[in-house]
Amino acid sequence: MERRRFRRPRLRLNVRASSNNQPVGHVLNLTDEGLCLTGKGSPPDTIRPLQLSLPLPLGGLRELTVTAEPLWHDYLPNGHWRGGFRLQTDNETAALLTTLASRYGER
Repeated sequence: MERRRFRRPRLRLNVRASSNNQPVGHVLNLTDEGLCLTGKGSPPDTIRPLQLSLPLPLGGLRELTVTAEPLWHDYLPNGHWRGGFRLQTDNETAALLTTLASRYGER
């Protein structure tokens, strides 16, 4: 089974995602290779950099930058969308994402 199909822990923190200083959505769950976002309006449909704003510092940083490739999305009855993204990161950012998921993901 591909790794991206494994269950990802839902985050207990409010991590906001933005692109070009425009809000995109909020992170529902993540690994070092992918994440699920939810938001209003239209989901991102092209590969783009995302800035993940952390509510508290992690490794001395309050923001992580990743490149996100959209894989799928669906619309929810409440007018929001939910979508999966494959991430491209450097090794340091991947390690911080793993730490974020392990510390603040539901078990």
